[in-house]
Amino acid sequence: MGRNILGSKKFLIALILVVAIGFVFMGMVFAATDTVTIDVNVTETSSIIVIPDTLDWNNTQTGQAGGVKYLTIKNAGSLNVTNIHVYMDTVSTEQVRPYGSSNSDDYSAGSVITIMNETDTQYYFAGRLEWNWTSTIPDSDWSAVTSPVAWGYFKNTSSDYVWVLGNGTGGRCNETDTEFAIEYDVDLGTQLTRTPLTVGASDGNDANYAYFSVNDGSSPLNLYCVATNVNCTNIYIYHYDQRTGFTDCNNAAYIQEGDLVSGNTSTLSVNPFIPTGLPSGYLNTTTLTVEAT
Repeated sequence: MGRNILGSKKFLIALILVVAIGFVFMGMVFAATDTVTIDVNVTETSSIIVIPDTLDWNNTQTGQAGGVKYLTIKNAGSLNVTNIHVYMDTVSTEQVRPYGSSNSDDYSAGSVITIMNETDTQYYFAGRLEWNWTSTIPDSDWSAVTSPVAWGYFKNTSSDYVWVLGNGTGGRCNETDTEFAIEYDVDLGTQLTRTPLTVGASDGNDANYAYFSVNDGSSPLNLYCVATNVNCTNIYIYHYDQRTGFTDCNNAAYIQEGDLVSGNTSTLSVNPFIPTGLPSGYLNTTTLTVEAT
């Protein structure tokens, strides 16, 4: 009988092993894997986003800078963008000579805005408009130009510099023979500080302007472009404007010329330079446009 019990145990152990091995093989049969190939194609798009969409300065003081604020230019598209430039709509928001007006809205806010990119070390006016003075400037010396027809002041916060235009063919100031001169010294009311020097021949001209580049480290307009209006009533001062026509000036530059790759950003510093002699209140709202290729 003992032999029967032992035989039963051996049979039971063998049966358990068979069942266990069966379960193992059953598990192996149902443990299947596979893979799926995923492809995603991104459409070619060019897009930039500039944030914030509004900049506002309150309680600025004449003769002082208003304080730095920042614009972030982001490549929101799928293609690299290059040749980023900016321009103000100062000319369209200040169409009439505002001097003598007590209404701040007659002055464009674009005329006081200066900008600096990530690699520059100085601010440049984004689009400053200076009108002719219309009345005589005492003790002035216009001998630098052949036919003086308009004059005025370039205002850089607390400092004023005298300029003069010599008209070209037919009395217009958009001709190749138009002359532009700027004083290097801050105006002190003396002839010594009211004797502008010419900046050389214009770089180009069109139906609206003659374009001059200023390249003298002693000049208050060094590295700027100056566009002289056809009717000799004002001059437009800029640096980063690459619109058609304005590129005729050799000093017209880009905020960023190289690639701004997808997802990357470029920072633009913005600071209003408030000249002396502005009436209190909000200046006429203006728009800064950022363009990229």
